[in-house]
Amino acid sequence: MLVSNFVYEKEGAKRKKVMKYHTAFPKDRVFGWDDVKFFMTGQYILMHSVIYRTELLRQCGLELPKHTFYVDNIFVFQPLPHVKNIYYLDVNFYRYYIGREDQSVNETVMIGRIDQQLRVTKLMLGYYDVTKIGSRKLRKYMTQYLEIMMTVSSVLAIKSGTEENLEKKAELWQYLKN
Repeated sequence: MLVSNFVYEKEGAKRKKVMKYHTAFPKDRVFGWDDVKFFMTGQYILMHSVIYRTELLRQCGLELPKHTFYVDNIFVFQPLPHVKNIYYLDVNFYRYYIGREDQSVNETVMIGRIDQQLRVTKLMLGYYDVTKIGSRKLRKYMTQYLEIMMTVSSVLAIKSGTEENLEKKAELWQYLKN
């Protein structure tokens, strides 16, 4: 797995936010999960920052749901236990343009597509029993990733203000408990 920095390019903003991984990953060498340091709050490996070997994606059986938004989370998450070698390239490789009203990560758009967010979150919860992942650091990272997915799903349901979405949130939490 190759990881690099990416830049949030917000429409109309003068300052650009760079997502770096220097607190989490060693530089200039191949390393494994045991060599990972720590992820800062809000620091996650995203699709914009990761490149996998095609063979690894085949070996782990990655299949993204068709006609579904937010599958970039699955793309990053599902292969992680299969990754043995990581290389961090401390370069701002990708520019992620955000801030458009019609963008899939716009809050209003996400609320309108909450069923897809919930579907992706449930799929991710079902891929692994993260408590049984051998590497302590990978287990912690994957648990934190699932926590953020649960948080995003729950907040969207609450912000929607509908009873139907609050019921969907309760169903998601029950799914997690089961």
